[in-house]
Amino acid sequence: MKMKPFAVNTVIAVSLLAGGSTLALATGGEVCDKGAKQAAYNSPGRDEKPMHRVMETLDLSQAQREQIKHIVAGQRGELQNKRQALRNIRHQLYTAASGDNYDAARVNQLIEQQSRLAADMTRQRTDMIQKIYRQMTPQQQAKFQSMRHRYRHHIG
Repeated sequence: MKMKPFAVNTVIAVSLLAGGSTLALATGGEVCDKGAKQAAYNSPGRDEKPMHRVMETLDLSQAQREQIKHIVAGQRGELQNKRQALRNIRHQLYTAASGDNYDAARVNQLIEQQSRLAADMTRQRTDMIQKIYRQMTPQQQAKFQSMRHRYRHHIG
């Protein structure tokens, strides 16, 4: 198994589980048009949390669900803090780029902070999805990989 594609897929899956993204699945390899995207957006169950849909789809046992909830809960606070810090950096960048006193050094510093923080969040999500993945049976792992593949195909 090649590690680079696995890492990219892992990041996508973590974003689905931890980032609050919706899990939109394309059907049978068909190209998704605007109407289908809108239908997926308004589909039943859209308001439920993505992780709950994933757990339902994978038919996880109660013990697996508890383990996964524990893994996610252990990361939630830190990820929320990092997301807030990222928002603050974006606001500072906007302010620095919009003002009359443009300071290129300050902008570069903020961009570097933003890059380090985003990389750290990606690393944390990747670690989290790997821990979650290890809680699954081989059949669930295969189904999970298939879901990630369909999602990746759907978003391009």
